[in-house]
Amino acid sequence: MTTLFLLSYNGIKQLEKWRIGLENKTQAQKRLIGGILAVTGAILWGIQGPVSQFLFQDNNLSPEWLMGIKMGISGIVILLFTNFVKKEPVMDLWRKPKNLGVFAAYAVFGLAAVQYLYLVTVNLSNAGTATVLQSLGTVLIVIFTAIFYHQLPNKYEATAVLVALIGTWLLVTKGHLTQLAISTPALTAGLLLALAGAIQTMLPVNLLKRFSTLVVVGWAMLVGGIIFTFVHPFWVDVPKLTLGTVLGVGFIVFFGTMMSFICFINSLKFVSPTVAGMLDTFEPLSATIGAVVFLNTSFNGAEVIGGILVLSTVFILALGNKSE
Repeated sequence: MTTLFLLSYNGIKQLEKWRIGLENKTQAQKRLIGGILAVTGAILWGIQGPVSQFLFQDNNLSPEWLMGIKMGISGIVILLFTNFVKKEPVMDLWRKPKNLGVFAAYAVFGLAAVQYLYLVTVNLSNAGTATVLQSLGTVLIVIFTAIFYHQLPNKYEATAVLVALIGTWLLVTKGHLTQLAISTPALTAGLLLALAGAIQTMLPVNLLKRFSTLVVVGWAMLVGGIIFTFVHPFWVDVPKLTLGTVLGVGFIVFFGTMMSFICFINSLKFVSPTVAGMLDTFEPLSATIGAVVFLNTSFNGAEVIGGILVLSTVFILALGNKSE
């Protein structure tokens, strides 16, 4: 685990040096590197799904135990990196109490909720289904914008919502349109995951204008880790630490959680959020391929079509943005 810690810390450090070295590159080169970073982050997050599924199935490991470990360590490493490598003050957030309410809501109902509900949905269904259901968060943002900001969806947004509903219905019924093919708890967790994803995107907008992204996310990770350590202390009911368990947990902590986020955040320096969001579809793709190849998870034709329809909403919304 110590080796993985050092590798991930050095990896973040090298990414930052690489990003600074890109300042003199052409726009085309910057877009290429930004795309590579976005795809890398998406694939790392997606692979986290089948790795989690393996740990839950074969190692009797609980999502709550894993949450305390992965969020706590990720938060500590991100804050150390921010303080000692980027030389940014990490305590400013706590010196401005008026921002703490929004930060607490983001940390608990946004970031921690996404991390936890993703693991729960994987545990109740499979990695591919969980990652596709997470993609519904983009559609919920369109709906929330219409409700809270009184902005009616344009034709692209309306189409995306309709396509997403059809795709989700095919996914959760496997083509048998009158009955659910996944458990009610799995569907509930997946829909809550999408809701948490929308909250995670919309809630911290003003917060991130005042503070460094790494500071906000680092502290949110650490807060989430502390909360789940109280829920399930990592020294209680420790799973059997086989080589597979240690490597699996290490990958989730340092690469599936922390490095995936660092790659994605750095990609936004060089490509637009729309492009990064489109490349984010590599998440369910890598999760599904990993689940099928390594865990023998099967998907029928209706599920495949449903997943494609849900993922296509990203491209539909991107077309709308381009048109505007």
